Amino acid sequence: MFRSTVTPSVDRTFGKGAAMETMAHTGTVLEVRTIEDDRAWGRVGRFAAYGAAIGFLVTTVLYLLDAYDVLNPSPAYVATSAGQVHDEAQFWAAVFAHQHAILWDVIVRDVVGPMAYIALIVVAVAFRRLTSGDRPERQLMVTLFGVGGVISVIASLLYLGNVEFWRLPVGPITTDGETSMIAVGRATTAIDRLTTWPEAFGYLVLALGMVCLGMLVRHDGALPRRLGAFAYVTAGVLVALAVATVMDADTARSILALGVGVVIAPVLCIWLGRILGRAGATA
Repeated sequence: MFRSTVTPSVDRTFGKGAAMETMAHTGTVLEVRTIEDDRAWGRVGRFAAYGAAIGFLVTTVLYLLDAYDVLNPSPAYVATSAGQVHDEAQFWAAVFAHQHAILWDVIVRDVVGPMAYIALIVVAVAFRRLTSGDRPERQLMVTLFGVGGVISVIASLLYLGNVEFWRLPVGPITTDGETSMIAVGRATTAIDRLTTWPEAFGYLVLALGMVCLGMLVRHDGALPRRLGAFAYVTAGVLVALAVATVMDADTARSILALGVGVVIAPVLCIWLGRILGRAGATA
């Protein structure tokens, strides 16, 4: 339930009874939470929530533009009589030229995406601050959002490392340079594979955080019940997205990414932002 009055609270590290005894014998300093503090947290949480909504939307749209070759068509492997080495080298050269053409898309989405996850962590901290009680899901929500967000940030930044290969245009591939071109091309594939499991695991951890959010809403009479149900739905879709990511189900992954990034995540973030904004304004 949201607080609306100034209420000094005791740091209950060792339980209420132990805290009261500590106050009596050692003069423990009280943790005073003022109305202005609540209002500040409400403003920070609302700003972070709206920022996360915009970030997830932008990241998803840019990802789908790349996935469906809207910006630049992806090259295909063409077998010729010149041999496998020549054909693969030419293929990777074409891939690098394609990625160079849409480099701005890769950079923007893998910078904005991590910022959106960081904003989501801030939202969880603000939401915890402006709700009362000490149930496990209240603490676990912040922990899981923090861990899941950090893992997702790492996955995005790992993929962003490929920019070092794509930022310069690729010239004609000579016979002597074909082997090197193949080696570099396969290196980018290895980096891409390194992001698969962190990305999927990040989705799973965030899904657990969403479950905790739903449980927190269910036990707090001041929060709308529909928010809790929406959090549970979000958790289920995140689990499905994690499975599609691990299984390399590109079509399912694109559809789920569209649902999460364009609809579910922005709606949830805006919803939380409005709740945090109202809580700060009425503190």
